[in-house]
Amino acid sequence: MAKFKEGDRVVIKDRKDWPKPPGYRLAGNEGVIIKFLASQDVMEPFQDYIYVKLEKEAADFSAGNVLVFRSENLKKI
Repeated sequence: MAKFKEGDRVVIKDRKDWPKPPGYRLAGNEGVIIKFLASQDVMEPFQDYIYVKLEKEAADFSAGNVLVFRSENLKKI
């Protein structure tokens, strides 16, 4: 998670490999990086996975939902 840290604001990138229609409905949504577990050492093997708390409703997810994304699918804002 070196390029992202807790509290960073991010936007979810589009997924070109996603089937259309309807396409990747989380693309463009914004959120904030959170620490999911009190003990991050448990997550050490999974550094490419980032916990994001959504700021807006998207697809079937409400604002405030926490989702996990690969770091390559996020961009800092």
